[in-house]
Amino acid sequence: MQRRFGRVGRLVALCITVGGILDPSVAGAFHSDQQRITAGTAYTLGESSDWKVGLWSAEYAAHRRLDVGTYVWPWLFRVANWGVKYEYRFSDSLSVGPRLHLFRLDVQKLNPDAQPVKIAAIPFELNGSYRWSDYTASLQAIYTYIHVEGSLEEGALEGAAAISNLQLVSTLEYRWTKVTALWLRLRYLAYQWQPSASAVYVLHPNDFTTVEVHGAAEVQMFDVSHAYSIVPGVQWSWETFNLRAGLGYGNYNLGPVNFVVPRKTLVPEFDLFWRW
Repeated sequence: MQRRFGRVGRLVALCITVGGILDPSVAGAFHSDQQRITAGTAYTLGESSDWKVGLWSAEYAAHRRLDVGTYVWPWLFRVANWGVKYEYRFSDSLSVGPRLHLFRLDVQKLNPDAQPVKIAAIPFELNGSYRWSDYTASLQAIYTYIHVEGSLEEGALEGAAAISNLQLVSTLEYRWTKVTALWLRLRYLAYQWQPSASAVYVLHPNDFTTVEVHGAAEVQMFDVSHAYSIVPGVQWSWETFNLRAGLGYGNYNLGPVNFVVPRKTLVPEFDLFWRW
């Protein structure tokens, strides 16, 4: 059944992407009061677009203020995932938008040499956005519930910590022109929870030592408390095509599951998508 979902997901994503490329005449995707950036904000596609399809995700405006969507790449590993986002607009300036996504990850699909382990991730976001003049300020509280079944080897996720956590994100956007918007994002890991009782973390402090951590015991090597990142960037919006790019510094966050890499490094962001 999961394999069938994977094939269907890949086919749907391909058809949607091709359709967006071949029919660019039905959109008005410049930055405007109607056409608002949805990444990291409370906004949905709303009245300006029915579809948003890009490199990482596909979203559909099922209702005026309700979007449903999926991340494209997990389907390549037969990982079904779906999400919803709703915008409640108090006024033309103030909006609140909760967002929920569900998916299940089989680590062996990413690393065939890893031990059998399955990870359920449920990110829930509460987004708030306020617009004035050419500026938009957004705040996000992102709680990600992580449940691990099996033994997770250190390094299976390239060092990222697969632990339930709460992150706080603030984004400031300046709409420079109808094509160009500048943004600055600050991300902070406010709290993390110990692994669920069914989890077993296998750690290798050195070449001669193996440590197994069971259940809710302390996992110091996965402690990424107070991790942060600061990323400035720009988003260009043309008639249908959008390009988003940024480069900053801090702890890299592996979206959409919100695993956090313990070490500080450059933090890139890149996306391209079509809206119509």
